[in-house]
Amino acid sequence: MKSLTLIVGFALVIASLSCHNVVQLQKTFNSSAAITKLHFPQPWLDERDRATYIEQIEVRKLPNAPGNEFFFGALPNGDNFYAHEVDKNLPKPRYGKNMFAVDFSAAPRVRVATQEEWESGSRIPAKPRTIGAKSPDYSSGEIEYRQKHYSKRGKYWATGMLSPSGKWLAAFSYSGEKRPPDFLFGGGDVPEGDAFLQIYETRTGQKIFEWEAKNVKNPAHFRGPAVWLEDRYFLFPEDELAQDLMVVNLPPVTPEVNPVMVQFPSRKDPSGQPLAPGSRNEVWIPLVPLTKEQAAKLTAPYDTEISEVRVSPATAEFMLAIKEETENRRVYRQQRDGAGEYHFKVVNTYYYTLSLENPSQTRPATKEEWERGQKVRSDRASSEKDATTDTVKGTYPPYREFRKTGTTWGAPPLLTAGEWIAIFSYSPSGKMFVDIYDQRIGDKLMSTTLPFTVAPNELFKNAMWIEGGYVLLPLNKSLDSFAFWQLPGGL
Repeated sequence: MKSLTLIVGFALVIASLSCHNVVQLQKTFNSSAAITKLHFPQPWLDERDRATYIEQIEVRKLPNAPGNEFFFGALPNGDNFYAHEVDKNLPKPRYGKNMFAVDFSAAPRVRVATQEEWESGSRIPAKPRTIGAKSPDYSSGEIEYRQKHYSKRGKYWATGMLSPSGKWLAAFSYSGEKRPPDFLFGGGDVPEGDAFLQIYETRTGQKIFEWEAKNVKNPAHFRGPAVWLEDRYFLFPEDELAQDLMVVNLPPVTPEVNPVMVQFPSRKDPSGQPLAPGSRNEVWIPLVPLTKEQAAKLTAPYDTEISEVRVSPATAEFMLAIKEETENRRVYRQQRDGAGEYHFKVVNTYYYTLSLENPSQTRPATKEEWERGQKVRSDRASSEKDATTDTVKGTYPPYREFRKTGTTWGAPPLLTAGEWIAIFSYSPSGKMFVDIYDQRIGDKLMSTTLPFTVAPNELFKNAMWIEGGYVLLPLNKSLDSFAFWQLPGGL
């Protein structure tokens, strides 16, 4: 009788533990996004690696395959930015034993793919771009992206994951009691609790999907390995070995115009006279003690430039200070110690705003608005690199080589924009080209063709990266017309 009691009690304990490992899904937001389950019929890894965590899933596509068929392969240790493609002495990423073909034409269908199919496919962008919350301990703060703020449902942040294009943001969080830190066995994790996921459209900040799982083992594991597919699907694991993936069907969105053409108001009145600037700076240069070479250098015309960029968080606007020389002449000036020849310059500073919600909306800004703004980092295109070969080298590891589209390299040939790089070139036909790549893995984000009516290198040298993931390229020497790119991630 005692033996039977022990068996029954043991069975009840096992049943209770099993209940805690069952994911209870509950869609808590009424949205247009559907959710389905994708089951892989074989393990990703062989028997020796079956308990290994899968860090990443790589996705490929056959060149002439149907539009809804993709090939999935596990990367237990991640892709290392495919650095072996640059340095052949580095090891290739390690893949799992099985690859799978997934057809999303109707309900997702999975089959084991052949090695030939896998090797015939081309890698497509599917890896999330991680964006963290401004929090010292993962239990506070918000994710800030494109001047919008995103809060968490759970007690702790897990991660924020942008789609490769930046159109979507998946925000994972979780709740539960953390184990105390343990020197031998780690600790500090949440062994059981609740997991939460929200997906937002980043252009509007609108939440389009919400999901939660209650009373699950290791609630932080749902954050990865996750996959974005062509801004149409988001996949995340139901179990720790990613044998089952949850598939979120994302609603269609209006394609974003990128770059946006920006036009600032004129700095001259109808008669051609300069308008009143935000600030005016007079420069008097005495010519008597100067050599001819010194005088020529000091009196040379001042190139119009963007001197500083600020942001107004309250109105979600960039503010740009543009310095322009409006007078440059030699004068005879009477001073206390006698008269003499001087060179007189006037440099005006004009302030403009550019809406981050709608970059085509611009307006003049006041000096008071400018002084209330917060300074942001910015950097111009590098003039130190002179491209005389077929490629230029990136500035981020693994230091990939990038080719131009036009027949002639720009001077400068590139602009580093954090993890992104913009490659400048042009052709005699009056077209200039801006190709933007992910420096780390080499994927091209976009290629833009623009007309030019002045020397393109005069425009390239004033190209600017702005903190937050923005690139600004002037379209004329007066710096009142620009192309404005918004890049994902903003690092």
